[in-house]
Amino acid sequence: MSLGWSSLLEERLMIRTLNSFQFSVFSFQLQKGFVKPDPSLDNRRLKKNLREQIFVPTTIKIGLIVLTVLISGCAKHRLETYQELRDTKIQRPAYYYTEVEKKITNTESEPIVEPDLFLSEIEAKVLKYQKQWQAQLESETPMPNLFYDLSTDTMKTYRQLAASPEAARARLAEPIALELLVALGYEWNPGLKSAREKIRAILEQYPQAVYLENVLRQYNAFTKQLDTKVGPMRHKEMMAMKFPFPDTLALKGQVITEDVLIAQKEFEIALRDLVTEIKLAYYDYLFVVEATRINQENQKLLQQMIAIAQTKFRVGQGKYSNVIMAQVELSKLANVIITLEQQRETITARLNTLLNASADLPLGIPVPVEEERVVSTLAELYALAVQKRQEIQKQKLAISKMGLVVEMAKQMTYPDPTLGASYFENRSMPDLKHTKKMPMAFMTQRTLNSTNTAWFGHRNSYIREVNVKIGAMEHQIEELESKLRFVVKKHHFGMETANRSIRLYRQTLLPQAQQALDAANTAYQAAQIDFLSFLDAQRTLLNLRIEEQRALRDYHQHLTQLEQAVGVILPKQL
Repeated sequence: MSLGWSSLLEERLMIRTLNSFQFSVFSFQLQKGFVKPDPSLDNRRLKKNLREQIFVPTTIKIGLIVLTVLISGCAKHRLETYQELRDTKIQRPAYYYTEVEKKITNTESEPIVEPDLFLSEIEAKVLKYQKQWQAQLESETPMPNLFYDLSTDTMKTYRQLAASPEAARARLAEPIALELLVALGYEWNPGLKSAREKIRAILEQYPQAVYLENVLRQYNAFTKQLDTKVGPMRHKEMMAMKFPFPDTLALKGQVITEDVLIAQKEFEIALRDLVTEIKLAYYDYLFVVEATRINQENQKLLQQMIAIAQTKFRVGQGKYSNVIMAQVELSKLANVIITLEQQRETITARLNTLLNASADLPLGIPVPVEEERVVSTLAELYALAVQKRQEIQKQKLAISKMGLVVEMAKQMTYPDPTLGASYFENRSMPDLKHTKKMPMAFMTQRTLNSTNTAWFGHRNSYIREVNVKIGAMEHQIEELESKLRFVVKKHHFGMETANRSIRLYRQTLLPQAQQALDAANTAYQAAQIDFLSFLDAQRTLLNLRIEEQRALRDYHQHLTQLEQAVGVILPKQL
């Protein structure tokens, strides 16, 4: 109660002092002439008016003063509480700075932890795989077991020619062989380059896996104290160091190796498809050139027969209609030749596209290929296709990779041991209830990483999911094998049909048609048959020769597609 009266007296005194001060200020202004008084007012009334004008309502002043007193009183207690924190000097942790600065000043490449001999051996093996693959990619000798043999002397010469684009283009204007196109496609094709660079990209995962393990095995700690704006931290986890299981690094290396093998199979698939496309286009090119040559030969023969028909017409032994019919047939052959030349330009553009060259680049005449026969039976082709087909091998590698992923997931469910040392200091803020400080403590702890506690349900479900995917991928292999057998059967049938047609044309039809044309030519010149019979014999031989070349093209193309389906170049005999 006494505290309340004293506060009220203090407030009264402050109000009186404030009014006196304001009155003194106004009196001073009046004496100096800053303020002019009203002449009609006397001194007593003037003083009264001054008090009324200067006076601030007492209630407002009292409220402001009470609020100030309350705030200052509460803040005074809190300021006393935080006084210790203000006086506290943040000192540099000796252990942090001395150890960290020593490591930084000595060398930045020096490992923070002592090398583990077992892990170092695994890391060396992992990095050795990378060097082996890189050496194989940078070597002039192609990767083994490719779809096409690129190690022969002829192929090496053509591949060296690809290093000089101008010389290679000049060489393409001369008569070209299939080996030249394959060698240039191997060096120039952008799709093949992309598949090769994908292997290089995957090889960079080896050092990443090793680096990650090194990072996980380093200790972590705050090098400087955190500024929380309310003083030093009360709890610090000073150091912590994980010890990952070494078999996880080995499994990661094996997974990367499987990725490299999968990328290699993709490169083999790209090369196989490229060689197949080049061969198919090359055989079309051969057919167009041969068909053009045959039509040009028949064109010359018709021109000779037109001259004979005109001579007979002049001497009155022939009809003018024979001359007209020969000229019509000659015009048809000219149109066929023009169409074949346009097809040749299209095929040339197709080959240039596969070589990543200009579509208008002129190509020389193709060199005929040797006619070879496949010695393998259909049953042998089935077994060989299932074993050598690159897509099936790639799928099996993917299954193997998924198995390694499952094994690694099982290993990673086991928690990594973690060794840590922490410092704890609880300097609780004194208040009305707590005035005693808590003692400092230092604690070391060896524990398992709680984030990787073994056999959580979601981790187990992930493993089950991957196992189900592996089962689905195995069924996909069965589907690939089933479709592959159909493709092998189809192209084997097409190859056998074309081969049978070639033998029929060469052994029976073409000799008979040639004999019929020779007999018709002799009979026509002797006026024993009409000109129409001669044209029929000539047209029959022309069509049979064209069909023979078409059957030869079909045989080579079916053989090429059969080798693509099987995945290897098949053994042949002449």
